[in-house]
Amino acid sequence: MRKLLAVGLTVLLVAAALGAQQPPYRTLDDKFTPPTFTDAGQWNTRAAYLREHVLASAGLLPMPARAPLAAQVFGEIKRNDYIVAKVYFQSLPGFLVTGNLYRPAGDGPFPAVLAPHGHWAYGRLENTTLNSVPGRAINLARQGFVVFTYDMVGYDDSRQLTHTFGGKRETLWGLSLGGLQLWNSIRSLDFLQSLPYVQRDALAVTGESGGGTQTFLLAAVDDRVKVAVPVNMISLHMQGGCLCENPPSLRLDTTNVEIAATIAPRPLLMVSATGDWTANTLEAEYPAVRRIYSLLDAPDRVQAVRIQAEHNYNKESREAMYAWLARWMKGAPADVQVRERSFTADSPADLLVFHQRPLPPEALTAEQVTDHWITEAKKQLTATDGQVRVRALRHALGYSDVRPAVPRSGKSSVVLLAGDDAELERELRSARFTVKKISFTPFDAAAAAKVRHFETYNRTQAARRVADIVSALDADAGAAIVASGDAALAALLASAVVTPRLAVLDVGAFDTSKDADYVDRLYVPGLRRAGDLATAAATAGDALVIHGAGENFVLDGVSVGRTRLSPKEIVARLRRSSR
Repeated sequence: MRKLLAVGLTVLLVAAALGAQQPPYRTLDDKFTPPTFTDAGQWNTRAAYLREHVLASAGLLPMPARAPLAAQVFGEIKRNDYIVAKVYFQSLPGFLVTGNLYRPAGDGPFPAVLAPHGHWAYGRLENTTLNSVPGRAINLARQGFVVFTYDMVGYDDSRQLTHTFGGKRETLWGLSLGGLQLWNSIRSLDFLQSLPYVQRDALAVTGESGGGTQTFLLAAVDDRVKVAVPVNMISLHMQGGCLCENPPSLRLDTTNVEIAATIAPRPLLMVSATGDWTANTLEAEYPAVRRIYSLLDAPDRVQAVRIQAEHNYNKESREAMYAWLARWMKGAPADVQVRERSFTADSPADLLVFHQRPLPPEALTAEQVTDHWITEAKKQLTATDGQVRVRALRHALGYSDVRPAVPRSGKSSVVLLAGDDAELERELRSARFTVKKISFTPFDAAAAAKVRHFETYNRTQAARRVADIVSALDADAGAAIVASGDAALAALLASAVVTPRLAVLDVGAFDTSKDADYVDRLYVPGLRRAGDLATAAATAGDALVIHGAGENFVLDGVSVGRTRLSPKEIVARLRRSSR
């Protein structure tokens, strides 16, 4: 028996050791705990960060310029009790948002509803008993709302990009499928507000599945949304399976539930279903969100309903939404019920914007969209306030807090060393510095590759390296750091989070102008959109000593040494900084 116990213990220890070697990566299917806040001020601080974080992860910090929409509304069809037309406009110069505009007869002004759709085969034209996008638009128009149903990228009339758009270069510059769709939604609110028959201060949004994700992301970042009804999406154990729901870095330390709660205290209806990942909303997600609404003295402004059905936006779900909008957009009593009237969806030929028509000549190709975005991002960086750039960089690196600068004078003898330069280490110890070698967290590329949308929930290898350096600097306030190669690049970024007493960084032959170098050696989503190494260097100021730089390592306004410092020269720099 003792032998069996010993063998069993050995197996457990080996298994534990093997498990310790596997980094615990977050996934979209993890079961997360509900957010808990007990103080309104604490929540308001967190909510402000989350709203900005959504924008940063979508590449919208700073916000791109709002170019003219050049909206085209045409092909109007007058039915007995509503009017429907075809629409396209430019969310970016040369990139089109396409959809249909439903409205009541009359001059208005009417409240308006934005209606993003989910991942159904027919997109905004889906019309089944499980879900009908035209059905909800027709009924809302009959109830006195203007409704804009618009395409996800790559669906129906949205032909310029596929629904798999994007890559690492685009991600570096903050351009992603999810971010572009959020920008389209923001511009769709602009479009609704431009219509003379729309009540500008009465805008709502409702969508299902992927459109539910779009609903709460938009409502989180744009307070023009007065009422939100996300359907079948807010969950603590499935955060959204499509690329369009997973902008890079979005959920590094948060969940859909916490993001959706930032809508408070504006009215929010959480619609769930027994047959999908929202089955436990009434027991788990809704109470967590309601507690936050209660902190803001608005518990009556959030409700949840659960529909006995599979994943849907069916008639029963829609009727719950109609009643919620009637209550909060039209002043109906709290117990109002609004029944859906039967409808006949218009034919695809009547609704498709480019039915048997080519795209207009101004429509850009995918390559042109990327080139335009990067060109404009570079221009915008030169005019963006430095503090905005720093905040965008911290969001990219996954940090919400701003640490105070470390005093430049003091008696700290600690030097954090990243690298295996034995001669340098001997010189440092001979000079009586306390040398602490930074241990970097192992990165399991094979395991990471198996995680869907890994970058949405986890730091990349480069960002993890930055985090390890930040932790080391936090642990030894006033320490200096000496690093080389990729670790030096990471240390430079870390100095935007916590500025060391001195950072002596041998950056080597890194080309700061080439996206390829960032992809290969310093891949952090959103990094170039935030001004990359230049933003970090401007933050750290004269705490940096950059040396060993190749001819292509250029940071505007920052002194860069081309010659590599010797160990004795590095020690001399450190001695001067510690006096």
